[in-house]
Amino acid sequence: MHCSFAGKGDFKLATFAKLKSLGQNHDTWGAGMVKVVDALVVGTGTAGYTIALALRKAGRRVAVVDNRPYGGTCAMRGCQPKKYLVAAAEIAHLSQQMSRIGIQPVAQIDWPALMKSKSAFTDAVPGNTEKVFQKAGIKLLHGTARFISVDEVEICPDLTIHAEHIVIATGSRTAKLDFTGTEFTITSDEFLKLDHMPRRVAFIGGGYIAMEFAHVAHSAGAAVSVLQRTDRILKRFDAELVNRLVDASIASGISITKGFDTSSIEKVRGSFIVHGSGGRTQSIKADLVVNCAGRVPDLDNLNLEAGKITRSKRGIAVNRFLQSKGNPRVYAIGDACGAGPQLAPVSGMEATIAAANILNGNKKKPDYRGIPSVLFTQPPLALVGITEAEAEAEAEKSGARFCINRGSMSDWPSSRRIGQKHAYYKVIIEEESGRILGAHLFGHNAGEAINIFAMAIKFGLNNQDLKKMLWAYPTNVSDLKYMIG
Repeated sequence: MHCSFAGKGDFKLATFAKLKSLGQNHDTWGAGMVKVVDALVVGTGTAGYTIALALRKAGRRVAVVDNRPYGGTCAMRGCQPKKYLVAAAEIAHLSQQMSRIGIQPVAQIDWPALMKSKSAFTDAVPGNTEKVFQKAGIKLLHGTARFISVDEVEICPDLTIHAEHIVIATGSRTAKLDFTGTEFTITSDEFLKLDHMPRRVAFIGGGYIAMEFAHVAHSAGAAVSVLQRTDRILKRFDAELVNRLVDASIASGISITKGFDTSSIEKVRGSFIVHGSGGRTQSIKADLVVNCAGRVPDLDNLNLEAGKITRSKRGIAVNRFLQSKGNPRVYAIGDACGAGPQLAPVSGMEATIAAANILNGNKKKPDYRGIPSVLFTQPPLALVGITEAEAEAEAEKSGARFCINRGSMSDWPSSRRIGQKHAYYKVIIEEESGRILGAHLFGHNAGEAINIFAMAIKFGLNNQDLKKMLWAYPTNVSDLKYMIG
């Protein structure tokens, strides 16, 4: 097992026999010795990075450990590298839809050049992350963390960390598939490293990763199939706008098959045949099959039972202060606990909250109101707040009254000037107060415009407050005045 240690921090060493008297200092390492810290952070992504620096800034002795190159999912295998591909797909998509109104020639993606650009960013992340940690005086560990007691974590056979507090920020991983031929699939991690775009690509799953990468692959020239087990894709998003995305995707040439329960994959002369059963029994041919069946907390290697750490359906079971319900020394943040949406800003917010609770006692709780989410398809789909179905359920339960402003934006000037044929909005407003309860946007720059609605929900602004704003004009944000009544 690879295991290493680096950094400048001030640490104490203690043998297992003298673990209770942690005041003795030793200058050398040795087998069977324990390194003592105030806080051990497991994971170096957005959550781990944020809390490690916050605790160190407060004077705590901090160590971080990761079994992969430092940087985490968002910077290395998610948000940031994905956006390199999405940006290229957006240009290709826009040039295609504007080809009849003045743009020639239609842009094409140079996949090797695009991946080189993406890699220039991701390749630098581990080294840059380590430099920040070292400058702060944080100890750097490389290895797989494994609990051996409530306050001890083994990194490798000769290195054990005893910590007053342990923070689990291990993020998530791709869920495993369970049928014959899963060895022929790749994950989103590997998709982000493709050296060329195959001719035919099949995505198993109908979540946000499948849909985003489907649009990327299609923009790069591949014939794309999305295979969804149930009759609905993108369950977190508003059903009406999801249907409009499906229509736009199909119109662009992407195949979306619902009720396709993948039962096996076989390799035939260098390509693959994906077999489905259940509601849709058929076969799909592909040169690449991507597992996009969802993501689960990355906790399997931690030996949580030894740390008396209990799990919930979404990850580590935590209280309202993000503290483990089974072990008060432990805090879990980000995708590892699943307390909030699996988004990088949420991980950063939870890290700040957990750091404050470790330093000052449990006083702060995360606030998950007004958190926007964007699906970076072409065009993008964005949401914040409640859906129409959730509003109806609340009205039935409590008698709350709301109104819904909805409509197509396809004929608006902001759509016509870019040749956009598919654009829609839905805004849910509380009748009595005018407060924004939910907003759902489908169209160019939806990911930027949704932030205004997020701010309104977060700070209790109503539609009249938003009407008073004089927005930069003409912009997608200035279109908000037509959406709020």
